[in-house]
Amino acid sequence: MPLAKIYETTPTMSYTNNPGYGQGRHVISSDGILVESAAEFAARLRAHFTSPGYTPPLLPAVALEVHALTRQSDVDAAKVVEVMRKDPMLAGRVLKIAQSAAFAPMGAITSLQDAVVRLGLHNLSEIAWEVSLNMRVFRSQAYAESMEIVRRHSTACAHLARMVSSFTSLASEYAFLCGLLHDIGMAAALIVLGERKETATGFDPALLGTALQQCHQEASAVVAGLWKLPADVQLVLGHHHDVVIDGFVHPLAAVVAVADELTRELGMGIMICGHNCDVTSDTALGHARNTLGFDRARMDKLGREAKKLISTLERGAATAAATSEDRPKAQRSAR
Repeated sequence: MPLAKIYETTPTMSYTNNPGYGQGRHVISSDGILVESAAEFAARLRAHFTSPGYTPPLLPAVALEVHALTRQSDVDAAKVVEVMRKDPMLAGRVLKIAQSAAFAPMGAITSLQDAVVRLGLHNLSEIAWEVSLNMRVFRSQAYAESMEIVRRHSTACAHLARMVSSFTSLASEYAFLCGLLHDIGMAAALIVLGERKETATGFDPALLGTALQQCHQEASAVVAGLWKLPADVQLVLGHHHDVVIDGFVHPLAAVVAVADELTRELGMGIMICGHNCDVTSDTALGHARNTLGFDRARMDKLGREAKKLISTLERGAATAAATSEDRPKAQRSAR
């Protein structure tokens, strides 16, 4: 089934003169092509994600194996190392992170075994997820800029969700994972659009943000289900904006909603084609804050801590980028 509905027609008024433009419900006519509205396009994306033939982005099997191993109470480091060696790129990234100042202030880490021991199984699982998604899932040649916005936002939200959770009595083991994956539906949609771009000729880029906003929550839950993630994670991803499930506020969905809002306040929201794609209503945010017991003073403190955390993450990313750029130069000099 095509993702965009295209009709041959006669050129009419410019879309910029259309009173419905920007409201997600107009139809554009230009150069003989009539393009469906954002709502119709979002509905087609939903149908595509829920069709029996849909295949989600391929998640590296090693990340899933590491995730499963770290949930076992009796697993040893040697077994985790054995699994990680199946994916040299993932293993190399994990080793590099373990060697950073954040995890290795007391001595050098020279082996994957050292890295696993130093990081600890819980941290290792989160890092494996983050590295795997950045390497293999948050990628789209056709929509590279939009995908990078989603990746940056999701990574920040994951770390903030873990921080927000630490301010509650929940201490959920899935806070980081839900923060990282809450907008995976947007990434999946961009991948689908990129792969089938030839069928979407005539789709107005200005509608992309609106379409993603309307379908990404459901798409995130679908992808999580196909990846066979825990049922609670699937529920949270499918309700991270409304936070209410069966009449009750889900505490973990509330954590993600608050982390999501902190991410936006720090200038790392998802703005695509001038549209804010990742908005939670004031009512839902109020429910989330009340459920978690966050008053104004607590939210102010969270905001200060979030700012410091994001600053630390950005410095680390800048250092890693500089190191990657310097390495080829050093290698050339050595030759």
